[in-house]
Amino acid sequence: MNATWLVAVREFRQICATRSFWLTLLMLPIAIVLSQVSARLFAPPPGVAIVVVDDSGRYGPMIQRRIALDRDRQVLNELGTYAQRWKIKPTGEGAVWGAGPKLFTPGEAQAFEAAGGLAAAQTQIARLKPASAPDFRPPAAGFIPISAPPGVIVNQGPEAFGTSLKPYLLKDVVTPVGPRQLALGVYIPANFGSPGVVVRMWTNGRPNVELVETVRQELSGAMRAHALQSAGVNMAALASIQTINAPVSLTAPPAGSGTRERLMLHSALPLALAYLLLISIMTSGSWMLQGLIEERSNKLLESVLACITPDQLLYGKLIGMVAVGLLMITAWLAFAISAAFSVQGVVADFLRPALVSISSPWIAAALIYYFLAGYVMLSMMFLAVGAVSDSMRDAQGYMMPLVLMLTIPFVAIASSVLQNPDGPLPRVMSWIPIYAPFAMMARLGSGVPAYEVIGSGVILAAFIGFELVLLSRIFRSSLLQAGQSLGLLSLLRKRAVA
Repeated sequence: MNATWLVAVREFRQICATRSFWLTLLMLPIAIVLSQVSARLFAPPPGVAIVVVDDSGRYGPMIQRRIALDRDRQVLNELGTYAQRWKIKPTGEGAVWGAGPKLFTPGEAQAFEAAGGLAAAQTQIARLKPASAPDFRPPAAGFIPISAPPGVIVNQGPEAFGTSLKPYLLKDVVTPVGPRQLALGVYIPANFGSPGVVVRMWTNGRPNVELVETVRQELSGAMRAHALQSAGVNMAALASIQTINAPVSLTAPPAGSGTRERLMLHSALPLALAYLLLISIMTSGSWMLQGLIEERSNKLLESVLACITPDQLLYGKLIGMVAVGLLMITAWLAFAISAAFSVQGVVADFLRPALVSISSPWIAAALIYYFLAGYVMLSMMFLAVGAVSDSMRDAQGYMMPLVLMLTIPFVAIASSVLQNPDGPLPRVMSWIPIYAPFAMMARLGSGVPAYEVIGSGVILAAFIGFELVLLSRIFRSSLLQAGQSLGLLSLLRKRAVA
């Protein structure tokens, strides 16, 4: 055992001393940091600006009120989601968001604004939220009404307005929330509503359909109201009628409770572990393979085998390879989880419910077993390739079929699990030892019958035992009798030597 341990330590240190190991180890942290930095530095700021010039003086304020009302309803929905998640129960007439997300009416949005709006809601949140809850971050304003930029002609008709506005549609303009892209310019003539009079709009070449539709709906509503008034309809009665809304009760399940969403969340972490298993075994296996071939070509193994047995060499290299892979995966997972929980945002909101998939000790134990068993099984395949290869050219000839044999079915398994974890392909793959770790790990988050977990695990363990015996004979025959052709039947018939 001492010789096996020495080989394992040497293998571990030899791989960890390479530059490629450290580059690979830092690959995920660097990718996460760069993605965060690039998202903050290069992503365009949310929201677009709109300029409305209203010669009549009647429609511009209506459009601004409509934009403000839609903004309040968006904030209310986010507040409702936040309150539902952190079990916050606000009080007061304007605290309509305390019941959770729903279809908020214009009247509820007006009551919310009359009670102090977002500032009052944040005051209640600071008082009622749990200590572990992050601060509420309101969504960015989608549409920002602004005055006409300097130099834009607003008093000489639509043509002059449009011509002077065009340069500003190609760049950011000043808004109360910072520089934003000017998306839409609107000119409403003084005689709008008369036959043949149209509202002119200019865009930046990428029309915001929602913004254009908001303006159009508000103008259309004003025109209808004017037409009804001209027809003798009582405006007070019309205003009362327009406040009527259909009584609708919307039941919104908590985040992650929908069938499709729950499946995605619960399968995310097991699928990520299966993916990490594939990536790490490919990486650490290539390092071990290269080292083993170099040792064979330099005749170093002949000196080593003079001091230890082939089995001790085999077990030592296997332990060292598994240790390297587990170190990489542990570092990647630790960094990813710590980054997700230390940085508030979508990643953390997704990861927290995803961890529910391994909250059960039974599922966690099964994940660990299949992960370790899969790593050992695949590591022995790489060791076998290194044992029968005299050069990297020989090894590449074996590696290409092996890589294709692993990766192509893995992609099919991952896609099938997201669609239906109990579908025919994932279930069949769960009983094939070489694919069982990937299939079972991907399915465990969505629930697998106990008999499948146990039965597949037993078959996988038996396959690993067979693989270990076969690999031991390959080591003895190949390393001690270099240059001889090896056949599978001859290896199976060959007796173990002392």
